[in-house]
Amino acid sequence: MKFNPGSSYTQPTGINAKGVIAGFYGDANNQAHGFVRTMDGKITSFDVLKNECSIAAWAINVKGVIVGQYLDRNCNSHGYIRNSEGTIVTFDVPGATQTSANSLNDKGAITGAYVDVSENTHGYLRSAGGAFTSFDPEGSTETIPSSINKSGVIAGTYVGAGSELHGFVRYADGTIISFDPPGSASTDVICVNRNGDIVGDYLDGGTNHGFLRSAKGNYTTIDPPGSIQTFLFGINDNGVITGDFFTDHAHGFVQDANGTITTFDPKGSVDTNPEAIDEKGEITGFWQKTNPGPMLGFVRTH
Repeated sequence: MKFNPGSSYTQPTGINAKGVIAGFYGDANNQAHGFVRTMDGKITSFDVLKNECSIAAWAINVKGVIVGQYLDRNCNSHGYIRNSEGTIVTFDVPGATQTSANSLNDKGAITGAYVDVSENTHGYLRSAGGAFTSFDPEGSTETIPSSINKSGVIAGTYVGAGSELHGFVRYADGTIISFDPPGSASTDVICVNRNGDIVGDYLDGGTNHGFLRSAKGNYTTIDPPGSIQTFLFGINDNGVITGDFFTDHAHGFVQDANGTITTFDPKGSVDTNPEAIDEKGEITGFWQKTNPGPMLGFVRTH
């Protein structure tokens, strides 16, 4: 199913266990707005401030709570929380000059990144009660958490002293472990599921490959047949993975828990970019009829 809320571009970014989708889009003037799309196809647009510089919605939980970031009139970034009734609360990490909310779990804990007064980027955890904890993997010059699971395990990427990218996982007790798939020159972490399984991509000799890191620390490289570049964007609690891969253009794919890969494209697509997957295996993302061309939303039912 394809959708496009009267926009110049549409970028779905999250889908919850009930099939509700969150994301952001550009209006006729290319001004960004957030949106939420219910299972029946109803789309509601939202903004944090009138005349804000920009907005992005990055994640949605099972209760319909959305988190993301907005840029104020001076284009400074702040975090926000939008509940299912549309009430929005904004926040900043104490001492931050910029704040982004990147992910939340069903308990309401949020993770993201913030910039301090010295222009250093750190990760943070915001509890459901609003308490903040700042963190960085050892040796990090820039920390970018990307995902938090139901147990409070956080996964993300950090920049090392040589500007190289590494993955990290932060457990609920605060222990942080850094990692890289074997042979990786650069690691980008995207998502962690309930079991602690992590997906992302890594660079090896100029080629990007998808990877799965199990909760026990075992690695599996994922490349659909014919792929010259592979990027993973989501894993659900059943171990089903989605992402895109490149041949002459980008295609979507889904890998089931047994490792079987199925590729897909919306009809007429020249570029397909899955962004998230729910517990039923439904996938949302964006596609293009031409490249360059407007980004259109889609949902692929299971």
